This record gives sequence, C-alpha cells and structure tokens, in this order.
Amino acid sequence: MSRSLHTWYSLPDLDVLARRETVLENAIALERLPRLAELLNRKAGSINARLAFRRIQDDVLILALECDAELELVCQRCLEPVTVRSSSDVEFVVVDDENPATVLPEGVERIVLGGDRFNPAELVEDEMIVSLPLVPKHASRDECGQLARKIDELNRESADEHEQSGGSLTQY
Repeated sequence: MSRSLHTWYSLPDLDVLARRETVLENAIALERLPRLAELLNRKAGSINARLAFRRIQDDVLILALECDAELELVCQRCLEPVTVRSSSDVEFVVVDDENPATVLPEGVERIVLGGDRFNPAELVEDEMIVSLPLVPKHASRDECGQLARKIDELNRESADEHEQSGGSLTQY
C-alpha cells in the first residue's frame, strides 16, 4: 500500500492504517491545493502536515491531523502582502454514513467518506482554508504599506478640518 498524503484510501485501507497506528507526515506544496491556492497572494511554499491513524474501542477509527504553514495573503488595510501563520490541530472520527446517531468522542469531528474514498491532502486543504483569518491584516498599522498610511493621513486631516470648523458638518 502506498503511503502518501496525496493517495486515495478506501475504508479498508484506512482500517489497516489505523490498526498499524500509521503516521503520514510530509510537506504539501501549496500549488497542489487549488482551492487554498486561489485564496493566497502567492502560491509558493508548502504546508507541513502530520496525520496519525488509530483505533479506539475496536470500532472507532480516529485521524489526528496537525498542519501548519506560513501563507501570504493580502492585508485588507493596505492591500499589500502579509504573511500569516496558519495551523490546525484536530481529531476526526471516520464514518461511512451520515447517521447523526453515531456517538462521537468529545472534541472529535466527523468525516463521512464520500464514495468510500478519502484523500488526506484534501482534508489538510479544508482545514487550512477554515483556519485562515476572515480579515487578514498586518499586526499593527505601522507594518502596513503606503495606502494605509495615506488613509490615516487623510482621516487626520479630515478630523482637523472638522475640529477647526467648530464641529459642524458641512452639507452639500
């Protein structure tokens, strides 16, 4: 059995990996994750991923995923590149149906196999997408580029003009 984060695994394959307590660990090139790559400013780099398989109670297949990367996004304050560290550390239970009656261990999320197939790289991509900040920005305005500084300057000038005019609003 090939052991790669890019290989498609069936439920029996996952069962073998879990019984052997296999760990898949590798770097995944960002360019190989198209849904994540389209959200990035720059597609160069990789995600470090580790996926550990195990069984609990003989019938519950657990996947423990750890992944992290430095991703280049666009700062929403200055519209210039900002590097963001993104990571995920989550456990999943693999089920072959969407039966909500299946009792899950606390703190564990459900993975329903679609068509009895699982691709670890897709799981890594999903987790990195949901770990991205909703509004990426530099940690402080001082780190922002020229556009944010220009907006700050215009805001200060506007506030000064407003203060000098006695605080009244000019209507057009």
